[in-house]
Amino acid sequence: MMPEYIPNHRPQFGRLFAGILLVLIFSACTSSDNSQSTTGGTTGGTTGGTTGGQVDGPLGPLPNPPLTAAPSQDDEPIAEPASFNTSTDLQLVRNPVPRSEAPATNRYTDADFESGPLPADITIPDDVNPEFNSAPDFENIQNIEAVAGQQLEIVFKPIDADGELPGMFPVALAPGASFDDNFDGSKTYRWQPLQNDIGINAFAVTAVDSQNSLYRNTRTILIRVRLPDDETQIPNVPPTLDPIGPHTARVNDPVVYEFKGIDLNGTVPTLELLSSLPNASFSNHPLYEDIYTLRFIPTSTGEMNVQVLVRDSVDSNLTTTENVTINVLPIQAFERTGQRLRDLAAVRGIQFGYASLQEYYHRPDGGVYADIAADEFDLVTPENAMKMNEINPSAGQYQFADIDNLVAFARLNNMQVHGHPVIWHRQLPEWIETANAAELEGHMREYIHRLMNRYRDDIALWDVVNEPIGDSGGYRDSLWYNALGETYLETAFHQARTTAPNATLLLNDFDIAINGPKATTLFTMLNNLLERGVPIDGVGFQLHVFSDFNQIDEVRANFQKVADLDLDIYITELDVGLRETDDLQAQANVYASLISVCLQQPRCKAIQTWGFTDQYSFRENVHPLMFDTAYQTKPAYQAIQNALGN
Repeated sequence: MMPEYIPNHRPQFGRLFAGILLVLIFSACTSSDNSQSTTGGTTGGTTGGTTGGQVDGPLGPLPNPPLTAAPSQDDEPIAEPASFNTSTDLQLVRNPVPRSEAPATNRYTDADFESGPLPADITIPDDVNPEFNSAPDFENIQNIEAVAGQQLEIVFKPIDADGELPGMFPVALAPGASFDDNFDGSKTYRWQPLQNDIGINAFAVTAVDSQNSLYRNTRTILIRVRLPDDETQIPNVPPTLDPIGPHTARVNDPVVYEFKGIDLNGTVPTLELLSSLPNASFSNHPLYEDIYTLRFIPTSTGEMNVQVLVRDSVDSNLTTTENVTINVLPIQAFERTGQRLRDLAAVRGIQFGYASLQEYYHRPDGGVYADIAADEFDLVTPENAMKMNEINPSAGQYQFADIDNLVAFARLNNMQVHGHPVIWHRQLPEWIETANAAELEGHMREYIHRLMNRYRDDIALWDVVNEPIGDSGGYRDSLWYNALGETYLETAFHQARTTAPNATLLLNDFDIAINGPKATTLFTMLNNLLERGVPIDGVGFQLHVFSDFNQIDEVRANFQKVADLDLDIYITELDVGLRETDDLQAQANVYASLISVCLQQPRCKAIQTWGFTDQYSFRENVHPLMFDTAYQTKPAYQAIQNALGN
């Protein structure tokens, strides 16, 4: 998986009083963080307490006293007013306080700066021999000193010892910066650092081999920015809005925009709504002073323009007017022929699901997004909301609202929730990345227990360990592996089984459905885990492929190898990117073929696409999903219908 953001906990008790009930339930019940008991545990439950507990399974008790504070009532989500979201049938909740992340720190130090540019990061495809094709690079790479308020210009000239002229692109630009072509093979990075940029900043550029576009060299320079002697020389630049692209909505649905003011001088601008909109409310966000929420209900179709004025907090005469557009379509524009995908899949004895956009109900098109999801799917995975840096951003703080809302949405629409990911090497909070290595096993076990215990009655399927296999085979070089070795998988699965004894526990990874070093490692890993009695129930296959994918027989064979180990199979992350924009039918054919492989395999239990609309795909540039950006079906949708129906 690559990079991809609150419900009433018990909808059957009545949505209106869910928050009150949770407070009462919490007040009446307590549970121990250390007991790892296998009773209780519901959505909205907490795992406070510091008393010791019983030994469950082969791991022994959790750390006692706990290494970090367990969730408490202070972490419990609270009701969110309807004026802040698009939901019309659920009382959503929000987190009670902003994310309390560790103070921002420079990743790089003065010592790093003085040591010179960072080492080259070279990607070598399998079909390239560096002895005969040298890696591209840049001429005269060096770190740069800069002064806030002054214009900085850095020329990047790619070179190749083989004599060809490499291509290049920046990995990311600083706000307000540009990367301009000089039309002589070089480009210039232009940037005016301001108060927010004081310290050491990194800027990376990738050189691309002229013969093989996958052969690349990324070079990172460090830019040390200091304040000028006279700080009044730093210009006060006009504030802006965090960019918002065009959206499509359905007439008579609530539309919600979250506008974030951006001031590169470090102050917080104020926002004013200039447009006259039907039923509109425009409110400062309850948690974040730089965000304003607009909610309105369009009553007619056509393109609507929303105009917002951004006013500087230091100089009230310094303003910017920003415009965003939304295309409002009639209800009929979203109608689809044929049976819904979840119903067709149910006849075949499998589930059909998707990965849910985080906080879709805070997006302009949240209404149509939710309705299509409820119609088409009976299984849902949180795309990003369950990453560890989202759930547990700082030691002792927990942010459960996004998952609570997804659980409530699933309950309302007769869906199941697929928890993802519990343990992963990416999107970790800073406090974990800087933790004492000797305590990482304890932190991992505490986190697994607290997360899975909270949702034990609501989530029965979990990706316990995500992407443990290295890109070239073997165990992935990760924080968990480096601290704990191969046993971290064993520990994670045992803790998951202890906390949620009835759940289905998966190992999830990419490039394991096709032959290669990752698939070879997978089967060695599975055999070793099973021989040691590790409680693993199945394998999740990520299939982020392209419209020219033709390794269907390999997928079929690897599915069978997993089935032969008496394990279940889940297609957890399916999407098919376009090689060319006119490959829509080829895209549809790949979807149909992969779904057919699952249907032919009795141990294949579910198929999940990684999102369902190109509007929010993390691979949006290759348009990989079955609905386009305006929620219109593509040939892939009909191909999936046909594959499930046949």
